Amino acid sequence: MRETDLDDVFAEFEQRTAPTFRPPGLAAAVRRVRDRRVRRRSLLAGTAALLLAGPAGAYALAGRDVDDDRPTPAPSPTASRTDDRPVQRTVTVPGVRGELRQLKFVDARHGWAFFDTCDPEDVGSTDCRRDLARTVDGGVTWRKRALPAVANEPTTPGGLVLLPVDDQQLTVATGKRYLVTTDAGASFTEYPIDAPPRVTRLAFASRDGYLLRCPDDDGLSSRVPCGRQQLVRVDGAAVPAQPPVDLTANADKWLIEGGDDRLWVAVRDGDRMTVAVSDDRALTWRTLPAVAGAARLLVSPDGTAAWLVSMNPESGSRSASSKRVWALKGNRWQEQSGLPDDSFAAVAANGGVLVVTGVYGGGGYWVDGRYVDEPALGGRQRDGGEALIVRVLPDDTIVMSYPTGIFLGTGSGVDRSWTRLS
Repeated sequence: MRETDLDDVFAEFEQRTAPTFRPPGLAAAVRRVRDRRVRRRSLLAGTAALLLAGPAGAYALAGRDVDDDRPTPAPSPTASRTDDRPVQRTVTVPGVRGELRQLKFVDARHGWAFFDTCDPEDVGSTDCRRDLARTVDGGVTWRKRALPAVANEPTTPGGLVLLPVDDQQLTVATGKRYLVTTDAGASFTEYPIDAPPRVTRLAFASRDGYLLRCPDDDGLSSRVPCGRQQLVRVDGAAVPAQPPVDLTANADKWLIEGGDDRLWVAVRDGDRMTVAVSDDRALTWRTLPAVAGAARLLVSPDGTAAWLVSMNPESGSRSASSKRVWALKGNRWQEQSGLPDDSFAAVAANGGVLVVTGVYGGGGYWVDGRYVDEPALGGRQRDGGEALIVRVLPDDTIVMSYPTGIFLGTGSGVDRSWTRLS
């Protein structure tokens, strides 16, 4: 499923449902996202004039050592398109009122849209009209899917949140209950907030239903605090062997399952990251060398490539190499040429490509140590742009989310066709 963006899923989910429901680690995820934004904007505030004075590809930030002899990133091959502008599509559904609040795709063709006539923060509203729609053609057309009447009741702050598993299975979390469909929205079943069903738990799990959670927790809520989490299965099946890393409950952790069925568990302890990988569904594990300075594990959807990145500058650091990249070669991490200094986020796509967004919006690709802007996204410094949240779907489709819609990138490598849906 969505192995590369679980932090963002949990952060969004807590923002909307925190008053009544608190999955393990959500508060930490929200703090991490917030802290990242604050640190990046503080770093860039003093260098805005420098960035605006040069081309988008000149990644000179205050603090770069004058004797830095690293090679200047050169463009990678660009996509062969006759028109760099993205296709513009407005998500409209006959008979549906209200504003588009959420847009979630599960692959290049299938997605879900949620509309609301009320402000999500107006929790006392009693006359809201909320509607769901579904597309099977990449957002060209949409069909309404009727939600149960309880979906229109007052909600917790943030309103409803969509938790899709695939094109058939979806949870609509209201903060008070779960509304679950397993037939593409033809029907819904209601569940209490303290008893999330399997479909809901799958929305937070890896492709085949692996989770990291407290051993005595039978759902998503952390009613039973623990000092150490475990690798578990959503279906209750036993995990043969636990990963040989420190799964302290409050540590930064990543669980990823690639398309080749390998399991990856990464833990960050201080400034060091350790990764354990299983090639046989947790029967055995091997531990890779710890890397100082790494902050996040990235794995391509097909599971064939793994990376470590450091997206945040170290406190007090004057080095421009804070956006570092390590590629897994055999059983060792090898440092590569770094990402642009004003990068905001990165995810791994297939074919050895990292997809990168900038602090001012837009994005591009990093391949073989070289970075190139994606023209369809306006480069990494769109005028008035906000940093885009980026993820890669299991079919290698790129999704970049902004407050009022998404950019959808289909294709392979850097050869992508882009659609803007809002």
